[in-house]
Amino acid sequence: MAAVTNRARPSDPVRMIMSTPVATVDPGSTLLDVAGELLADEVGAVLVSSGPGPVGLLSERDLITVAATGDDLAVVQAGQAMTADLTWAAPETSIREVGVLMLEAGVRHVPVGDGRWAVGVVSARDVLAVLLSVADP
Repeated sequence: MAAVTNRARPSDPVRMIMSTPVATVDPGSTLLDVAGELLADEVGAVLVSSGPGPVGLLSERDLITVAATGDDLAVVQAGQAMTADLTWAAPETSIREVGVLMLEAGVRHVPVGDGRWAVGVVSARDVLAVLLSVADP
């Protein structure tokens, strides 16, 4: 007899595990401000938004890259350090498919939405937790 569970499965839509609301910053925000936003929201990435939608994504790794080059986090702006070429997932895309998408694109965070508006963000950690839970009865 199979155990009943409320956990997401790899075939479930990514909207079940995405983070909401979406943390955002302005392109003119300093990376020091972005670090504060990441800490306050307890997330690994924020969307950089200007006007009607995101123009980029900025992750903890991006901050580390800038810091490692010796640039001042209080001076460099989000718009200068963000990734502008976003990889998107639709809310109904399966969790498994998003994992494949992340691997193929070499990204750890994917905005969930229609390519113009984000309704959530999913991380590789979110996807991995679901994929590993399948093996854990």
